[in-house]
Amino acid sequence: MTGTPVFRRRPLSLASAAALSALAALALAHGAARAQEADTASQGTERKGFTVVPRVSVTETWTDNLALSPAGSRDKALITQVSPGITLSSQSGAVRGMFDYTLDGLVYLKSDRQSRLQNQLNTRGTAELVPQALFVDVQGNISQQSVSAFGQQAPSNQLDNPNRTEMRTLQVSPYWRGTLGSLANFELRAAGQIRNSSENTSGIGGVGANSGDSKDGSLSLNIGGPQGRVLNWGLQASTRRIHFDQTGIDNRTTTVQGSLTWVPDIDWTLGTNVGRERSDYFGSDTSTVYGFSAKWTPTPRTRIEGDWQHHSYGDSHNLSIEHRMTQIALRASNSQSVTTNDAPTGQASNYQLLDLQFSGIEPDPVKRDALVRAVLAAMGLNGDALTGNGFISNTAMLQKRTEVSIGWNGPRLVATLAANDSTTTRLGVSPTGTGDLSLTNRIRQRGASISLAYRFTPLSSGNLTYTRQHTVGDDIGSTDMKSLMANVAIRLGPRSDANLGLRHTRYDDGVFANSGYRENALFASLTQRF
Repeated sequence: MTGTPVFRRRPLSLASAAALSALAALALAHGAARAQEADTASQGTERKGFTVVPRVSVTETWTDNLALSPAGSRDKALITQVSPGITLSSQSGAVRGMFDYTLDGLVYLKSDRQSRLQNQLNTRGTAELVPQALFVDVQGNISQQSVSAFGQQAPSNQLDNPNRTEMRTLQVSPYWRGTLGSLANFELRAAGQIRNSSENTSGIGGVGANSGDSKDGSLSLNIGGPQGRVLNWGLQASTRRIHFDQTGIDNRTTTVQGSLTWVPDIDWTLGTNVGRERSDYFGSDTSTVYGFSAKWTPTPRTRIEGDWQHHSYGDSHNLSIEHRMTQIALRASNSQSVTTNDAPTGQASNYQLLDLQFSGIEPDPVKRDALVRAVLAAMGLNGDALTGNGFISNTAMLQKRTEVSIGWNGPRLVATLAANDSTTTRLGVSPTGTGDLSLTNRIRQRGASISLAYRFTPLSSGNLTYTRQHTVGDDIGSTDMKSLMANVAIRLGPRSDANLGLRHTRYDDGVFANSGYRENALFASLTQRF
């Protein structure tokens, strides 16, 4: 069938319109102080959709257990953290995206710990080199991550935890989009990614310097029939190679397949595919791959989609459900796939829940990012809200993961609940003494986070957050960390915020003897934007 289908179009219901209006009003209420800030910024730092927001924050933290030691040998200390940062965003032109960088300087008083620097980076952007033809996507990230799932876990990057390392990731992906006359559309894409850690840490399983360092490269070609057809076809070819520096392992995967897509209704998209794949996770192997997919969007606020693929090294699947209402956003997913990076730290963050909820009123991702960050700052919420600490890997893994997250956004109350359950197994044979998966064939991690934020006045709010992380390894044992944090956020002016809080953490270690600890802390911070 080659004719253009005529779909029925559904008018926006009164309930949907009311929901969007309520979200818009809520966003404007939470961002009222931000509006004055934006007006000032537009006079000098915002030109044609380009915004620059420098900032600096100072945090004082008192902890009764800087070294995370067992009872009786605690190291009390005062920590001074100075964090200059900058956020750049471009909403128009040939380059669109955002760049957010923070440099944390940590000074330890009443302690013999040496001062240190930490980097935080989150950037993503797209450059249009040739209009509607040649593009480049760039993503970068620098963050503190756990080396081992069974090593000591900590509630803050300020604490002296030898199980943490600074992981840096850079990915560059140029691609060319075009048409083959009136017959087909195509995309030719290359991608390169470099990951490395900077700390010389030593943990369980012989993980040390350069743990998790890898180089990843891929090339893919996708060809498909013109858009708008009820029944469409596609051809895909891809090859990928990843090299792990510490172990010397190389994994290569090459796939060629064809696909058919059927759109019987504007709400439904159904697809199937079949092809051949060559992989070397368990030695060189060439096999048939096949699968199917489905997507259902009954309303602009609801999306259900899933896919299943057969592979010789393990079937993969992904099922996800998203729904947002006037004040509630819901996200649930169940997946199994091959991963070559460190185990994820949890998708169900406060940032992502608000991003989902505000997607109906602000479709532009850059503008929505600014809106979400303004609400997080006003409510004193942690955007990350980690629900699992993950670990660094130096081998390919097969991971099963279930996630559920719910967010409630009212005029005064913001509540989020996030939970996940993941099981990770090694693919192939890993050399002895190279990470957690050299000591156990299976690692199960469960995490949960509950956060309640309440606005007392237009300029002040309180937040209570409880998190729990539990890790179990076959024939190794388990670890469990519980943390409770309460804080008050106060807006001192259009560009300045203060934060006061306390936390209590309990860590029980069933893997290493005498590694459990208790920690209490008081903290105060001041942030100034320019």
